[in-house]
Amino acid sequence: MTLKLRFNLIIFSFLLGAALPADAKRSRKKNKPKKEQTTQVVEQSPADIEQETKKIEAAQQKKKKFHVLVLLAEKELDDEQEWLLGAAKGFVLHDIQNDRQQVVLEDQKIAISTAHKLIYVNGKRSSKNSFALRSLKGHLAYGIKHYPGFFIVARDTKKAYLINVVDIEDYLLSVLSSEGWPGWPLEMNKVLAIACRSYVTSMVLEAQVQGRLYHVKSTNAHQTYRGVHNKGHLKEAIEQTRGIFLGHNEKPILAMFDACCGGVVPAKIAGVNFSKAPYLKRNYACKHCKRCKLYEWEASYNTYQLEEYFKEEIPSLKKLRDVIVTKKDPAGLVQRVSLKTPSRHLPISGKKIYSLLKNQIKSFYYSVSKKAHSIVFKGRGYGHHLGLCQWGAREMVRDGWDHKSILSYYYPGTTFMRLKP
Repeated sequence: MTLKLRFNLIIFSFLLGAALPADAKRSRKKNKPKKEQTTQVVEQSPADIEQETKKIEAAQQKKKKFHVLVLLAEKELDDEQEWLLGAAKGFVLHDIQNDRQQVVLEDQKIAISTAHKLIYVNGKRSSKNSFALRSLKGHLAYGIKHYPGFFIVARDTKKAYLINVVDIEDYLLSVLSSEGWPGWPLEMNKVLAIACRSYVTSMVLEAQVQGRLYHVKSTNAHQTYRGVHNKGHLKEAIEQTRGIFLGHNEKPILAMFDACCGGVVPAKIAGVNFSKAPYLKRNYACKHCKRCKLYEWEASYNTYQLEEYFKEEIPSLKKLRDVIVTKKDPAGLVQRVSLKTPSRHLPISGKKIYSLLKNQIKSFYYSVSKKAHSIVFKGRGYGHHLGLCQWGAREMVRDGWDHKSILSYYYPGTTFMRLKP
């Protein structure tokens, strides 16, 4: 089954004006006289013609790319912070709607700034609200990282955005390095490649509906993307799964995943809209991750430490004595907690506990006990307990499961689909 998607910039047409500094050099293409051509007639059999046609179609298919718009940075228009961008041989600024309208900047580094709700390039005011930046040679750089594709600098009424426009497979090659684990075998990387491709494809469609300026963020708010890397062995997993994603009702699924589910049954988790994502409503426990180190964890704090952490949320908190879990959902995930002081009990959500203590509290599945002046958290799993359990899948590969069987196990009711231009 295939799905035709529009991975392009048409819906972002308001982004595509170019900033053209008045004193910058303009590149012009000279019209060269066409050489006289001769046509040679060669007889071909139907089989030859069919073979040549297939070669042409394959070449054309290879050239067609699906692009993802990845948000690298955003800032308020009045924020004086600069974005420093690099290109080894200089930049080309251009209008995507009119590719002939180009400006070549020979600088190896440029600064993008904003002031008075306008965009500036090396201190010169842009004449447009948005423009594209390409490297004359090699990759573009932002900070210490290098990125494939090209950049779009754009603004709306409140913020400025730095967006990397990148081929989906190049994007996934980077994500695979960030979201996977060193030493994983090919079959496990194929599992993750299809899950990540499914997720980002779903996010592209969501962005088109919402009119968002970008498809995904480069952080773990979506999928961690860090640009170019040198882990060439991951390319095989991308190539062997090229274009393949998981679908439900002929649409890509929002393929959630975590490091280790801890054996939690996702169908019992409260607050998830399973009507929109029935493929996440797995009604059986994953037992494969029991062998991994992340399956169980423990974190211990003295009451003084915890008091300082919790003051970020409750400034009036004094003399913390104990932490008591007061409510769990049917899956066993903590929803409400009470902070006990000598005079009262202060309620706080399980999600807030997770965010305040995220360096050691690894999931929502835990119990709390007091030992002398210490508060001890004991839990299972690492993450949000939905979708693919990465270390469970790794153990399944070890046990001989292939990538398709693993994905069907963690995303029940889904089908394998392929992107089609």
